[in-house]
Amino acid sequence: MAIEPKSPPSRPKQARFVFRPYRRIPIWRSLYYLSQECVGKGVVTNLSQLGMRVQGEHQVEPGLILALRITLADDGPTVEIEQATVRWVDGYDFGLDFVRISPVTAKHIAHLLNRQIRISPLSN
Repeated sequence: MAIEPKSPPSRPKQARFVFRPYRRIPIWRSLYYLSQECVGKGVVTNLSQLGMRVQGEHQVEPGLILALRITLADDGPTVEIEQATVRWVDGYDFGLDFVRISPVTAKHIAHLLNRQIRISPLSN
């Protein structure tokens, strides 16, 4: 049985190429997200200092504001991101930009990213 390839993520009409100032790393971490419209669980599949890609259990809309709770390491603390905005959506996958994040959480993310980059320097 053939699997049909996914179409590219939907983007706002004013979308343009943007150079990302931070590296993204592939990861597989559980996350909970909360908005005024839903509470959901998902998996972070891609992480950077400024945002992430999530596979969620709800379809969300671009512009939706979410609060997040993530466990970044098996032995690490659960961190919270106070506010993230949905930037693009592709079915149940969506991209988030961090809007409001505590310095402690930013430090945990930076540490994870730096450790992962040192382990596999040729990864995206």
